Formats: sequence, structure tokens, C-alpha cells
Amino acid sequence: MNITIIGHRIKVGAVFEGELIEPKWFKWMSKKYDIKSVALRWKSFSGTAIITNFSVTDGKNLYELSFNQKTMEWLLNKIGIE
Repeated sequence: MNITIIGHRIKVGAVFEGELIEPKWFKWMSKKYDIKSVALRWKSFSGTAIITNFSVTDGKNLYELSFNQKTMEWLLNKIGIE
């Protein structure tokens, strides 16, 4: 798998249910990617901000997304292409 580090802000459509966040799609470089499944989710910290990280797939590639709960910003961190 070829992994590319991106680090760009993105727009994400997500469902929030209590503390659970479920990303459904994201837009990057004018293209919309529908998320088929969330493979992993974990939390990390940036100073006092809680960052929720996701490993998701669109059925073809893997993407690592993160959500900063303090700034309410989403990032596309990495892409893994088969």
C-alpha cells in the first residue's frame, strides 16, 4: 500500500450521537468521497484539544481523518492507495 501524507482541511458530513461521531462523507479538492465504513477510531490530544481520529474507506482506498473538538476542524491526514 502506498501511503501519502496530506494534512489538508476538509469538509465532512458526519452524524453526532452523544460522544460518538460517525463520518459519512468528505470533500477534498472539489471531489466528494462517500465513506463505506469506519475501520478504526481513536483519540489523541493537541494541547488541551481532544482529537478524534478515524481510519475510513470508500471501498477502494483508506483515508485517515481527524476532528479537532476544540476548533471543530476536520483534516485529511493520510491516504493509503492499493
